Amino acid sequence: MKKVFLMIAAVMMTAMSVKAQSDEPKNELSVSYGIGISLIGDGIGNALGNGVFDQLTGHKWEDSNGFGTLGVEYFHHLSNPRVAFGGIATYSQYGENVVKKDGGEKVGDRTRSYISLMPAVKYYWVNSRNFGLYSKAAVGAMMMFDKCNDTAAKKSSNDKDLYFMYQASLLGVEAGSNNVRAFVEGGFGEQGILLAGLRVRF
Repeated sequence: MKKVFLMIAAVMMTAMSVKAQSDEPKNELSVSYGIGISLIGDGIGNALGNGVFDQLTGHKWEDSNGFGTLGVEYFHHLSNPRVAFGGIATYSQYGENVVKKDGGEKVGDRTRSYISLMPAVKYYWVNSRNFGLYSKAAVGAMMMFDKCNDTAAKKSSNDKDLYFMYQASLLGVEAGSNNVRAFVEGGFGEQGILLAGLRVRF
């Protein structure tokens, strides 16, 4: 009789464990805002390109401005709750004026817009009902749209280029309820060196 009770208890505990796992959210949808210069794009590449531009044209770039990177993410957790696969979409913009090197007179401006799509994987070092600690990696493609206006000559140009792009968030921290969490990540790539946002799990 004692063995029967033990077997029934074991079956009930197993069923409860399976139900608890099935109740855990499998999907994540996140919105983020990131700051910091990407190591590709407006980082090293632009620094070299601007130097060549200065020497060849006698002009220089000034008053650089950008508002950071907006990101949308979707991840799906596998049967192993620590591993999730998904994708990241980002949008960012960068602008600056073209001025004469000798007098500082403005002769044009440039605006660059960037759209990236990157498959991604995320690994949770800690994944509890109210707290998560994770790392994330993504690789994909970025489309750059470059618009330059020459105000002196009254003409403009529109170009676009495709680049390899990535994001490596070395450490991310999220906290909140089981379904809604705020998060912060530190790393490097198109989403930024530091990014923060809100995540919905369902």
